[in-house]
Amino acid sequence: MSEGRHGSLFERLNRTPKRRLAGWAVLGYGGLVLVGALLGTQILLRARSRWVPGEFVPVVRRGSDVLLPLSRETLSRGVVGIVPLLPDKGHAVLGPPSRAGALVRRTVQQERGVLPHGSLAWVSTFVYNGTPRQLGVDYEDVAVQTEVGEMPAWHVPSMSGERDALVIVVHGHGGHKAQGLRALPALRRSGAGSLFVTFRNAHGAPCVGRGHLTLGDREAEDLTAALRWAAAAGYRRALLYGFSMGGNIVLSALRPQHGPLALPVPGVLLDSPALDWLGVARANGRRYHLPAFMAAHMAGVVKFLVTRFGGQDFDSVDQLAAAPTFTRPMLLFHGDRDRTIPVTQSDALAASRPDLVEYHRVEGAKHIRCWNIDPEKYDAAVEGFMARVLPGVGA
Repeated sequence: MSEGRHGSLFERLNRTPKRRLAGWAVLGYGGLVLVGALLGTQILLRARSRWVPGEFVPVVRRGSDVLLPLSRETLSRGVVGIVPLLPDKGHAVLGPPSRAGALVRRTVQQERGVLPHGSLAWVSTFVYNGTPRQLGVDYEDVAVQTEVGEMPAWHVPSMSGERDALVIVVHGHGGHKAQGLRALPALRRSGAGSLFVTFRNAHGAPCVGRGHLTLGDREAEDLTAALRWAAAAGYRRALLYGFSMGGNIVLSALRPQHGPLALPVPGVLLDSPALDWLGVARANGRRYHLPAFMAAHMAGVVKFLVTRFGGQDFDSVDQLAAAPTFTRPMLLFHGDRDRTIPVTQSDALAASRPDLVEYHRVEGAKHIRCWNIDPEKYDAAVEGFMARVLPGVGA
């Protein structure tokens, strides 16, 4: 770079008063923190995803094997689901991946309908993107009446038809009811019924106010309404099963501020739960390679903005701080490769309440992908836990 009349950039900076340089640095740092915080605030407050995440890929079928192009999704550890586009109808669960030259090979483990050669298909670690019928299970669409409107839900009766125990399944931030369908076979084998619910300001549910989420606080009122629905439907007890933010909703519903519950809740199941939102904001700053001190500052601004625009009380959804007050047995799953909700939060909950928590820290699992790594082990843990906390169910 040629030097101008006023010398090189370095020389000009050297001649600039240090106080002015410091001011510029503070302004630049503050601007970066504010931009990151505004983005983080929007992500936390708004989430109405219409589609279950996944990728569309061409399918090469070779008997019981499927060959797919290389991608982040097709190479994911554990099992995935695949659904051909119309007019082809079907669904398959594919086993773990192996490389086959420039392609990924997976073996069909389960198949309903047809997954034809040459089709274009949706593939995802979420496995299912439809309704319980995608698993060959009959269900009914129901509405949970709340103070802000009707929340759509799927009711899957027990295989025996008995209305004894119900598992209420709560999806996560930006999620969809289909998020919990991976657990449905285990829930069915346990002898309980299932209710897959949603909550205000999520996709398909009523929009309240500006459409802002409260990270588990007000959403917990929709879950307590689901318990009232269950009681009115003839159920006598219920388990609560939450994924990600759904885990925070479950624990929030059990806190005293939400009043007495319509049914006894003898236990809860949590998969990758968000237990401390300020910690989540800090961790996501670090995820994008911000220095620890900048991530902490950004999280503080996110907390201020979320409180200012969403009216959120972070203490009311800090489940780690509330851990000493918990009284119900918990089955807890969390993956050690989770970059959305740090696994250290579940580590802390399990360490603080070993008397209540049965903890499965899943090696290699990303966010809410614990089931995918070892479905049989995951299902066995769910069924064993339910047998302990729901004696006599299905008998």
